[in-house]
Amino acid sequence: VRSGFWTGVAKPGFRRRLEEEVLPVLKLLPGVSGARILWPDQLEDNPPDIACQVLVEFDQREDVDRMMASPERDAFRALVADVANELFEGRISHINYQVGGN
Repeated sequence: VRSGFWTGVAKPGFRRRLEEEVLPVLKLLPGVSGARILWPDQLEDNPPDIACQVLVEFDQREDVDRMMASPERDAFRALVADVANELFEGRISHINYQVGGN
């Protein structure tokens, strides 16, 4: 699982653009088996200002590498940059996870 953290402040229209424009393209990238966006609902213990978390699922580690090296990802990053520049003030960071307990 690869996770993208959008840490900062979202402007009006941000959620719609991510759900309607970014997520469908993300799901089509080579190697991606699924993707979804988590939106904060209830906050506890003063968490950081995370506007959303994007989860991207892969069947195996090689699929992550394939997605990362794909030309489609370059085009996708341009789309993300457009949305971020227009509707988001903050930073985007990523963490790749190993999934346990399966």
